[in-house]
Amino acid sequence: MASKDSVVRVLSVTGILCFICSLLVCAAVVSLRPLQAKAIKIDRESSILEAADISVEGKDIPKLFEESIESRLVSVETGDFLSAEEVTKLLGENASAEDYDFVANAKLDDKNVKIDSDKDFAKLKTISKYMPVYLVKSASGYSKVILPFYGQGLWSVMYGYLALSTDGNTILGVKYYSHGETPGLGAEIENPIWTQKWVNKKLFDDGKNYKFAVTKKVDNEAYQVDALSGATLTSNGVSTSVQFWASENGYGKLLQKIQSNGVK
Repeated sequence: MASKDSVVRVLSVTGILCFICSLLVCAAVVSLRPLQAKAIKIDRESSILEAADISVEGKDIPKLFEESIESRLVSVETGDFLSAEEVTKLLGENASAEDYDFVANAKLDDKNVKIDSDKDFAKLKTISKYMPVYLVKSASGYSKVILPFYGQGLWSVMYGYLALSTDGNTILGVKYYSHGETPGLGAEIENPIWTQKWVNKKLFDDGKNYKFAVTKKVDNEAYQVDALSGATLTSNGVSTSVQFWASENGYGKLLQKIQSNGVK
């Protein structure tokens, strides 16, 4: 009888401890969520600033971002920026274009656009109807346009930011901030030595035909970047992801308007 009581007592104590521990874990998750969200936001802002070639070392990143960057939302279907009223209607009061989760919304039927398989160069199947775009402020207006872009690599979806001149054509920088490519090979998409090779390359020729490519053999310096050594499939994924987002299924309509009318 004592043995039975001991087993019951042990199980009871174990159950109580498990319950208390679960409460503590839940409380920790809830209390740390704002800190986690803040850290994610700072990391995103840092990546955008780096894509814009703005030094973040030793800086107050949220303050620097607010001073340097203006966030907008663009409709990929029309290429038009949403007004402040439209952003508020879409996201709610006190929200900004920077807060828009295009990755999550790409999975929601009422908030995404399906891509035809023959046009889905980046192998995404669906993208969000709206995408955040970041404008780099200058004394005369804006100096750069930062476009989030992503696509399938060898092992993962690769997420980055592409910085363009306000001509809507000239690449001024690129920053990959999330991927699962092979260290030392495909992961070199993060290497500043390689990303520097993108600077001043063009997306389109004078006839507005798409020309940019990441390729093993560069035969046109104006539009091409050397592929990563030993990472052919990752390099192909980078090339096709840029191609997709520069097309009319991505930012194409926006880029056409920027090329014709500038950034407004």
